[in-house]
Amino acid sequence: MFTKTLGFFIFLFIFLMGFSMLLFLGLFVGYWLTLISIESLSPKLAHKIIGHKEEEA
Repeated sequence: MFTKTLGFFIFLFIFLMGFSMLLFLGLFVGYWLTLISIESLSPKLAHKIIGHKEEEA
């Protein structure tokens, strides 16, 4: 009984790790592609979204 429970929890841990990694990568790549497309259309808007400030020389 203990080994079945332990096996289930190990499977659950690995499955949730993989699922969370896929979720993170999906959201990150979507955000990245969105910023690339916004920057190609309007660079000022993209810099405003990411909080870029020009350095004064």
